[in-house]
Amino acid sequence: MKILVLSLLRLGDIIQQEPLLRGLRQKNPQAEIHLLINKQFANIERIFEGVVDKYIYFDRTSLQQGLGEAAYNILWSYKQLEKLIADLDGEHYDKAINLTHNKLSAYLLGTLEIPEKRGLYQQDGRFQGLNNRWIRYFNDRFSGNQKSLFHYVELLGKGFDIPVQAVERAPVKKRSKLVLLQCLTSSEKKDWGLERFKQLKRTIEIALVDYEVCILGASFERDTLLSVFSEGDLLICDLAEARKHLHNAALLITGDTSIKHIAAQVGTPIVEIVIGSSDVSKTAAFAARSIAVQTQVPCAPCSHSGKCTQASHLCAEDVTIEKVFGAVWDQLSGEKIASRKIVNSLERAVWTIYLDKNNAAAQPFYRATAEEFLTENSPESLQASLPAWNEQTAIYRAWIVKAHAALPTRDFLATHKTFQASDIAELVLLAQDILRSKKDEAGYFQYFVEALLSRFSQPVQIYDRVFKALQDVEELISVREEFTQHLQMLSQEGVYYAKGIGQLSISGFEEVRKGVQRDLEDAGI
Repeated sequence: MKILVLSLLRLGDIIQQEPLLRGLRQKNPQAEIHLLINKQFANIERIFEGVVDKYIYFDRTSLQQGLGEAAYNILWSYKQLEKLIADLDGEHYDKAINLTHNKLSAYLLGTLEIPEKRGLYQQDGRFQGLNNRWIRYFNDRFSGNQKSLFHYVELLGKGFDIPVQAVERAPVKKRSKLVLLQCLTSSEKKDWGLERFKQLKRTIEIALVDYEVCILGASFERDTLLSVFSEGDLLICDLAEARKHLHNAALLITGDTSIKHIAAQVGTPIVEIVIGSSDVSKTAAFAARSIAVQTQVPCAPCSHSGKCTQASHLCAEDVTIEKVFGAVWDQLSGEKIASRKIVNSLERAVWTIYLDKNNAAAQPFYRATAEEFLTENSPESLQASLPAWNEQTAIYRAWIVKAHAALPTRDFLATHKTFQASDIAELVLLAQDILRSKKDEAGYFQYFVEALLSRFSQPVQIYDRVFKALQDVEELISVREEFTQHLQMLSQEGVYYAKGIGQLSISGFEEVRKGVQRDLEDAGI
């Protein structure tokens, strides 16, 4: 089998996709895997050793120059693109997987003659490939500012049925005492500031005297780093050398950089400073041991494009040296790191069941999911969280009832040739109330709100879209309620057995496979 993988993204995104490529190799050990990437990231080859058989380069910069600069023949870019497509078709791929999910990659994949295409591609004037719930969830959440309950790598793994797992650090006989700081990112908005990193370095060296703190940097960053640090503080290196340093390090402290994804690959513990356009719910390191120190200012995360709109760098100022050092202490001291909030774990479990429901290989086995949940979370934390969880479910149910009551009938809208805003005024007010309440962070009603915002040519279309969206919401809430019932039942069973009730014998009865039946010999009637 021959597989083409498209990854026409930035360097950090490509590095972050390494678990997906390794999972693809694990699933297809005999396959020949080719990776199409932007030409400027050719140095990625050295850190994907043993995963990719061949690299193919998309010269985006030259193609754009050919279209916009007078020195080029206007047909030059077309000829270059035509040659790339011919070369790719000449490889006779059996399957293509698009990890990029932008219009450029979709149009390119749409032109290729490959029997099986996974992910976004263009065909017959329409975008195709959004054929399962995981991919649609990924496309919905990562195309806008909506929060995602799942990591970018998790979603693509689920969507393409590729096994992925965050790397656990292998045990070592002697723990390293090297702490690495990656101070600069690709955007000033995501930079915490060199002076803050300098103070953090000094704080670590004073509080943890046996640790050495060094500054990672690329050759083009040297002069900037030397404005604050000494030459002896710096480790100037390329990506392959950085990987070796990270493999030996006890900890990496960084902003939103490609370096954090390399650290995740080798299992190095990470403290990530999340400011500016960084969004921890979408682009955090896919790591077994990572702590994100996030800003709480209302303007974050901001958009990737455009400069900071504030008078000062508020999000960087909000993340204090004390906060970051607290996370450093948790990582280096070996003390128990706080697990994710129980509610976030509950939400992830509910959405996993919902998104798996149209996957024949992953039926919604509520009890099995509930059992797995209870092995990862303590019964005490669950019991403490369930009242608020059930209260939120009741709020969702109330919103559903209001939405159905406010939705005009299809027959009523079908008789209207023109649409009046007053026809759905109550629905719009309800959507505004939902958004203002900020009680739907997991996005149960996202499709409902988007249906009201969509364009339509006939009034009856608003009914069809809103009604379909409400059906999706009802299915989600039903999953939530069913899952909650199994959790409550299993947690009660655990309580009974903990108290010894489950160990009591019942005289005259014996357990058999199909239930509890009477043993007439010992019953003593």
